[in-house]
This record gives sequence, C-alpha cells and structure tokens, in this order.
Amino acid sequence: MTLRTLPILCLLVACDEVNTGFGVGPKDTAGDTDNGGIDTSVDTSGDTDADQDDDGFSPEQGDCDDANPRVSPARDEDDSDDLDNDCDGKVDENFSGLEVAWVESSGAGHLLTFDTIGRVEADLSISPCAPFFLDHVVTDGAQVADEWIINDGLAYLAHVDGKGTCTQFADFSDTEVYKFPPYGVTVTPDGTIYVVFGDQLATVTRDGTLTQLASWNAEEEFFGLGLASDPLTGTVGVFDIYGGFATYHPDEGFTFQVMPNFDAPAIYTLSGSHGDDGNWYAPAFDFNAGSYGVVKFDMATTTWEMQDSWSDEDWTPFMLAVDASDDTRPEFYVTASAGEYQTVWRIVHGTNVADHLYISDPGDRGSFYGIVLSDGASYTKP
Repeated sequence: MTLRTLPILCLLVACDEVNTGFGVGPKDTAGDTDNGGIDTSVDTSGDTDADQDDDGFSPEQGDCDDANPRVSPARDEDDSDDLDNDCDGKVDENFSGLEVAWVESSGAGHLLTFDTIGRVEADLSISPCAPFFLDHVVTDGAQVADEWIINDGLAYLAHVDGKGTCTQFADFSDTEVYKFPPYGVTVTPDGTIYVVFGDQLATVTRDGTLTQLASWNAEEEFFGLGLASDPLTGTVGVFDIYGGFATYHPDEGFTFQVMPNFDAPAIYTLSGSHGDDGNWYAPAFDFNAGSYGVVKFDMATTTWEMQDSWSDEDWTPFMLAVDASDDTRPEFYVTASAGEYQTVWRIVHGTNVADHLYISDPGDRGSFYGIVLSDGASYTKP
C-alpha cells in the first residue's frame, strides 16, 4: 500500500478524533368512462411512428414503452402497477427510507434503517463484520429487500441477510497480492457484483472468483474509490478521489470520461451515486470555493457541476444516496461524522442547505459510511 492510500484510509477508519416529474395524463377520447368511471382511453387517431401512444414522448426522447401512455419520462411512478412509469429502469419503486452502514469505534458493525423523517426503524447488528460500502442484492431482476453486499473492513466482500448473518465470500486482505484494498461495491440489474480497488475495476462472484475488467496506475493516473450503477442501462460509474470519472459497460468496455489532476485537484470525494434522473452525483469538497457540496457529472462537457454547496468544516461527508424521483428537485442524502456525532444530511436541490435528517446521541461513537435508498424496486432489462 502506498502513501497515497493513507489519507483515504484515515478518513474511512477515523485515524484521528474527527470520525469522520410531473404527471402527464393520456389524451382521452371524449365521453369514455371506462375503468370504474375514470376515463383512461387514448385517442390514437393522431399516432405517428415517432410517438405511438401520444403521450408526448417518442422512444428517441426516452419513452421506454411507446405502446402505453402510462409510461414516459414525465410520468410519476405508480408503485402498484408493475410498470416502469417514469422510465428510470426501476419498476414500482417507492422511496421509503434509507439504509446506512455504521461502524462503532469498537469495530462492531451495524446496518441502520431510517424512515423518511429520520427515525431509526431497525438496528441490525452484523458483527464481526464492519461495513463500509454497501449495495442491495439483486436476484431475478429485483432488489432483495433484506440482503446486502458489503465491503467488510476494506479487506473482504461479504453477504448480509435480514437476520444479521454476515458471510465473507471474497478475501482481498493479502497485501502481497492486492496493492490497494477494495473500496466501492455495486450490484447491477443482472445481479453482477462489481468492486473497485485503487488501481482496478473487477467483478466478483459469490464463490470469490475475481475477474479484472480494467486497470490503471493509481499513483499517477486515476485512483478508483467510489462505485455506482445505472439501473436503466447497467452502466457502472467509477469515481476517482480527485474528480476523475470513468464508466464501464459489458458491451462498450471501460472509458475514462475525465482524468483527475493529482497536483491541483478541483474536487475531493470519497464516493458517488446514480440518480433516477439519469445523472451521476458525488459528495465533494470544492478546493476552489473552499466548501462542501453535491456535484453532478455533465457527460456532454465531461465536467463536474456544483448542485448545492455549504460551509461546515467540522463535518466530513462520506457517502451519498440520491432520490431523484422528482428530477426537477432531487434530494441528496449524505452520511457524515464529526467527533462524537454521526449524521445523515438531507439536501434538497436548490436550497444550498445541509439539514440533519438524523444526528446521533453524543455517546454513539464510530462512523456512518455507505448509504442506499430503501425502495424495493425491480429492474427493467437494460
């Protein structure tokens, strides 16, 4: 492990005292009162090849089912009709809270479940595992509500079930074999588990088999740290600590979208996430502005754009989850730690304010790390 790795590990394991849409209805024919008196029929007399269901969107404009007017990028999600109403790759998702990795100062690991107003609904002890990064298990195209894949202690990958049983299935603790430890993990809609090290991206099977997909020079080129995936396309996003960003897709391979500047970085980040609005986000420190914030990656210009920023040097942001079901006003949830406290920030886009959705009692030492939404979604086929 090189000296460049040490600042990252200090932040992650707390080396010092700072622990760190609107709905668019279908065009109805006059006088129809089907569906229990609710008019839902569609006038198809004006159909064209560009927009078969007359909902205002063609397939080229993002309509993922042009034969159904209840499906388009402008629809709100109905969580009971088995449709991907808003064309974000998820079926019947319903944001119902957050799941957060908590590692006590003693090393004891927990997965906490928060409801939408910041109350702790469940505290699942998973000791002796220590969760840092995490994602939901995906089986048969659906998230499993009470199973997770975690990075255990920056040395192993493990499976956690709803009873708190933590089973390691991949061992990366041998520093003679692995120059850098594993960091971010993500599970794509087809159930594939991805892991990023400082110097490589790989897939890992539940029998521990690692397959390298891409590698790079972590000391001079790119330092992979955060990982997320797009449920619509299956694309994996790789976040570099100093603002670099790369993508991988089995059909397209690995692509560096932007390279970091190690000597004069613009931002500093430990993680990243993908929003239902199709964008990649990261919690970051902006070196130029001297403030924290949430940045969005613009694929057209290959640059990071600040979305909301704030100044609070006492809190170090770690991981991010994004609820972008309303793509005009996404909400960002960030884990952070300082001294004796852990918190989950809630930032509503456009406010530039990081409010505490939850803040711990002063005696709850340790740190919050990985965070994911609880939405129970199934995935559409990428």
